Amino acid sequence: MKNIFNRFKLNFRTICKQTGILTALFYSFLGLISTWCSLGDLIPSELTSCQKVLASVIILISIMIACFIGSLIYVMNSTKVKVVTSRNGHSVWLHYGDMYSSDIVKKGYQDRINIVIPVNRCFDTIVDNDLVSENSNHGRAMKKLYDQGYNETSLNIELQQMLANCNYEPEQILTVQEKRKGNLKRYPVGTVAELEVSDKLTYFLLGISKFDQYLKASTSRIEFVESVQKLIEFCDTRSQGFPVVLPLLGTGLSRANISKQEALDYLVSAFKMNENIINCDFHIVVWTGDKDTVTIRNV
Repeated sequence: MKNIFNRFKLNFRTICKQTGILTALFYSFLGLISTWCSLGDLIPSELTSCQKVLASVIILISIMIACFIGSLIYVMNSTKVKVVTSRNGHSVWLHYGDMYSSDIVKKGYQDRINIVIPVNRCFDTIVDNDLVSENSNHGRAMKKLYDQGYNETSLNIELQQMLANCNYEPEQILTVQEKRKGNLKRYPVGTVAELEVSDKLTYFLLGISKFDQYLKASTSRIEFVESVQKLIEFCDTRSQGFPVVLPLLGTGLSRANISKQEALDYLVSAFKMNENIINCDFHIVVWTGDKDTVTIRNV
């Protein structure tokens, strides 16, 4: 019950707005109907004037309550909303769900998609709940790749070779005192490694966070903003027009010290500011379990 109440508070403004729209549409419909028949006929003629006024008020309030309930049901159960439409017809969508689900992107585009995976800037592949947590987006993606035939070593070799082939230069070579495990080449924030998993799926591994000597990941707000901008620019060049699916960036173990709602609000703002270079559909996915703390409606 508490979760439902929290969700109601998050979406209250949208519910009220939707109620106003529905009420106005209903009244317009009544106005249209009154062209052919008198709405006064709905109220019994034998009632006194006061009773007729009271009946009219009750009807109006009932209409508003019905519109409010309809809006409440629609908004509370909504799992998808469009927030940006670019000049060339592509859109940015917000979803509740699992970014790996086939329900996120409608059929089409030859069933091919690109999925953004936020990773640390050393592009580590060791998922041992010490270096990379299996509960992070980074860890989940690595484990899915291992299920498809990769292992930690083969995947690491391919990623590091890919970074070298793209002429990406590390911004720092760490020591084992600064990072006791994993790769020691740290790349600039916003570096993207493109990994073609199959002819239907490509991962865009986005370097955001960096480790300290205790293997604790962190991201500054400036780094978060820079990584989002570089991702949008990269997708303009490399998405090939196929949809891009991404989670909330900068939250969770990336530790950008911003709330999930703030991260979502910024992502939408960034796409709005870069509307002229949106050349594919983007699908920002909020984990279903965060419905009670993150709204996709008031963005």
